[in-house]
Amino acid sequence: MRTTVAAFDVGGTHSRLRGGRAGEPEYGEWKVRTADFPSLGDLVTATLGAAGLRPESVVLAVAGRVPAHGNVQMTNLPHWPLFERDAFVAEHGIRLRVVNDMTATAHGMADLGPDEVRPLTRHDAASHADELLAVSVGSGVGSALLDGRGEVRTSESGHVTWQPVDAFEAGYLAFLRSGSGGSGGLAGVVTVEESIGGLRGFDRMYDYVCHATPPAPGLHAGVTEARRTGAAVAPLITAAALAGDPCAREAVRLFAALFGQYLRDMVLVCMPAGGAVTLTSGVLQAPGVAEFLCAETAFLDRFISPGACHHDLLAEVPVRLALDPLVGVRGAYRLATRDALGEGQAR
Repeated sequence: MRTTVAAFDVGGTHSRLRGGRAGEPEYGEWKVRTADFPSLGDLVTATLGAAGLRPESVVLAVAGRVPAHGNVQMTNLPHWPLFERDAFVAEHGIRLRVVNDMTATAHGMADLGPDEVRPLTRHDAASHADELLAVSVGSGVGSALLDGRGEVRTSESGHVTWQPVDAFEAGYLAFLRSGSGGSGGLAGVVTVEESIGGLRGFDRMYDYVCHATPPAPGLHAGVTEARRTGAAVAPLITAAALAGDPCAREAVRLFAALFGQYLRDMVLVCMPAGGAVTLTSGVLQAPGVAEFLCAETAFLDRFISPGACHHDLLAEVPVRLALDPLVGVRGAYRLATRDALGEGQAR
């Protein structure tokens, strides 16, 4: 029997599927390793087949820029072939909408209840904010704005640049350009995602910090093994930082400073009249990480930047952490349900 809807949140490391009948509370969920598949089309068809789903309406939320025609090249999987939306629809006879993963995340955040978020700043007036900025640090870095009408404006904000404000950060930028430590030199523009993202940024921050602060043997062994197997090093580094490892703490402090600067820029560009920020994704939702950023790093100081222009606005913007790790696929499923019920338009 054909199911009605299916939704994918396709990330650089893991992908999630949620499937069920539109308008009914029950659904199933599945998780796969993205790199186990040779293309986006293969991931979708194989995962649907393994789950026993034959949906009529599908939403693909992908970590990549989505043009109007829906053909997508995954940002962190450049070896994958271009996904051609119309050809996939013709082959499988489904209704398909392709959206940026941050579009789905913002729609998922619209459904979050008070018990599904944790305030990170001293005040939390987010429930009264007209606009919400959803910000994610997983394999990549991204943001999307949910406005007062419930419409989402996405971006490729992880690919903006950043500026160092002290000698340590200037050294990191020089390190990135030089390719020291085997990270590979970055010619031209050095982006936020390349510098602090979970897929490559944490590797680079770790290598940079190691020059001055050698890691403990256990952390070094764990990172070496993760690199050998292709696993992410970010969870190892954040866990070691919380456990007190000096090298890991320096790496996370560097991340926090640059992330705070990025968040400040996004709020000033997207919400000049104020609003609220909700953080999500693997790096930030790891137990204790968001609290560590706020209590023991320059994250909030760099976000507010006391003394800089508009610091008063930034000081009043609530910052919260989404507790649901599946907020992306949750939003994609919401869109798929709307499409199936005729409340949205596949594109």
